[in-house]
Amino acid sequence: MKILKRFVAARSAIQLIALSTVCLGFNAVAAPAPLEQIKSIPLPAVTGGDFDHFAVDLKKNRLFVPAEDYGSIEVFNLKTGEHLRSVTNLVKSPHMLSLMPDKNELFVADAHDAACDVLDATDLHLIKRIPLEAGPDFGVFDPVSRIIYLGNGGKGAQADYSYISLISVDRKEVIDRIRVEAATLKGMALDRKANRLYVNMRDKNQIGVIDLKTKSVVQTWTFPGLNSNAAMGFDEANHRLFIGSRNPGVLFVVDSTNGKLIATFNTVNISDDMTFDAKRHRLIVSGAEGVDVFRQENPDSYQRIQHVDTLGGKTSVYVPSLNRFYVVHTKGEQAAEAGLQIFKVNN
Repeated sequence: MKILKRFVAARSAIQLIALSTVCLGFNAVAAPAPLEQIKSIPLPAVTGGDFDHFAVDLKKNRLFVPAEDYGSIEVFNLKTGEHLRSVTNLVKSPHMLSLMPDKNELFVADAHDAACDVLDATDLHLIKRIPLEAGPDFGVFDPVSRIIYLGNGGKGAQADYSYISLISVDRKEVIDRIRVEAATLKGMALDRKANRLYVNMRDKNQIGVIDLKTKSVVQTWTFPGLNSNAAMGFDEANHRLFIGSRNPGVLFVVDSTNGKLIATFNTVNISDDMTFDAKRHRLIVSGAEGVDVFRQENPDSYQRIQHVDTLGGKTSVYVPSLNRFYVVHTKGEQAAEAGLQIFKVNN
């Protein structure tokens, strides 16, 4: 009898283990990846050159993508990805885009004409050209002050210093500017709680900390191995600044309150965009080698949980309300033609 009871108990244990294994296997298969590609839209007419930073129009369901060298603004249906139109011969070298949905106006950093062009977002005709120093490139928009902070000058003006021009979107003019001792300014992040602006001083391998009250650079931070830093992301709630170093690709995590280096991680090379998803506690890094997704375990601990091939696409945007992530790639060694990749963002 004892032998029989032991046999029954052993068989039950084996069945339980088998059932657990099946359940675990089912969960592993069922769990979706953080990013899941759902569509690819070809752009055969765009024959080369980089793309720059997008603008999203939730109100009218549009995505605007600037092609720097081809000299066009590509317009897509935000939800379906349908390519709606290509506008050429207007802005010859468009860079960062910033949309004002309440005005239906698109502000474009125009590197060719050293200006910020204000376009009607419906048909993209020119409304006003705001003169700047040479080479306007990257900027950020503050919806509270309604100011665009746009980098210009520096290398484009054959100078070893640049300006961040403060452009009022209501007055459509430069209302002030901040001098930065670097020839190339790239990624920026606004810290509204601290009233600061962080900027990548790429040629200096430094991060500039700007006091927006005094409109001056009050600190510069650098770290061993920081090189050609361009992409920047920000977790404002936890005071964590994310910096992308190029050649090789390294992610730097920095305490924005004091400039202390928290951690570094290997990531894609030549990163151009970073997006922090506060809802899911994830950081998405896009670069020439693809996209890396990092999970934030806590403000000081991160784990890379996915890598996605993007055919060389390094410019991206995340739209939280649609759970969509967009990456654009050019024609080159990794892709026979340019195109837009659309990913679903899963929990």
